[in-house]
Amino acid sequence: MHHAGLETLRQLQSRLTNGQLEVQGAEGYIEVESFTFNPGATPEELARLPKETPKEIVHFLKVHNGARLYFTPDDGGGFELFTIGDILTYIPIWECPPGFIPIGAGPDGEWLVCESISEDDNRIWTGEFLTYEDPDFERLPFSFLRWLDYLIVAQGTMYWDWFR
Repeated sequence: MHHAGLETLRQLQSRLTNGQLEVQGAEGYIEVESFTFNPGATPEELARLPKETPKEIVHFLKVHNGARLYFTPDDGGGFELFTIGDILTYIPIWECPPGFIPIGAGPDGEWLVCESISEDDNRIWTGEFLTYEDPDFERLPFSFLRWLDYLIVAQGTMYWDWFR
């Protein structure tokens, strides 16, 4: 099981001061951004997840049942990683087909959905979309933990848009 994303997350947490970090963005932009991590989910909560939820997501939720990453005090932004309650709430709202698990939202409300391909393979989808056939709804070549690992390395930027 590849847990690089969680190791990167632990390193990030070790660098925070009162839940904050000074982040260097593009074009010389520097901002103090905030992070909050919920305590881990209980076994009872984890048992409520759809059975096809990827093991990487279950593992993350065991450590943190939801988190907010790279929020700025003034204008929000940042990424919200859903709690189990949020996941169950958004499955019908986002009309997720079987095997698709809503995992969070991006800075402008972009959907973050994880597709479970097999027991050991999953992919992140993202975009502002209404249907899963929408061309703006994009399947990224990253599993959940790899996506999270790269998000932290890219300091909360939507790195998947860099070379468009």
